[in-house]
Amino acid sequence: MADSSILVTPGTTTPIDTRTESTNSNHRQVMVLGDPAANAGVAPVDAVAGLTVNTVPVAAGGCSRYHVVAGASTNVANIKASAGQLYGVHVFCNAAYAVHVKFHNTAGTPTAGSGVVRTVSCQSGQRADSVFLNGVAFDTGIGISIVKLIADNDTTVLVASDCVVDVDYK
Repeated sequence: MADSSILVTPGTTTPIDTRTESTNSNHRQVMVLGDPAANAGVAPVDAVAGLTVNTVPVAAGGCSRYHVVAGASTNVANIKASAGQLYGVHVFCNAAYAVHVKFHNTAGTPTAGSGVVRTVSCQSGQRADSVFLNGVAFDTGIGISIVKLIADNDTTVLVASDCVVDVDYK
């Protein structure tokens, strides 16, 4: 059987089966996606060849976005007022010093310098990209503050336009 690819669509059922194949007198156990009985839309998966996944763009279902150009403050804000997942943080630092984006597990507006659970820092003139493929869980909500110093209890305000922050969350 020749290897092929099939479309696996989220929310639908794609049959999965296993079988033993013989290749040059060697036997291997493979997982099969598709309908092996009819040999329709079958894509074998094995340790040697792996599985080729072609992603298909969709118009809905991705992450929500939060965007802010830092103001002359600690830039506290509530991003999500209920449990969620943090998937990506992208920061550009326009300041002559590093900036520190702090995340707080809260359903309301956080207090800078209190309850920090995650920090993403960015050096002067640089871009910092943090991507969390499996997400970082926030069981209460997602809050943000942006400050000048690295300590969790820092409340030093930034100068307006010292950085831009983009957050991907669900």
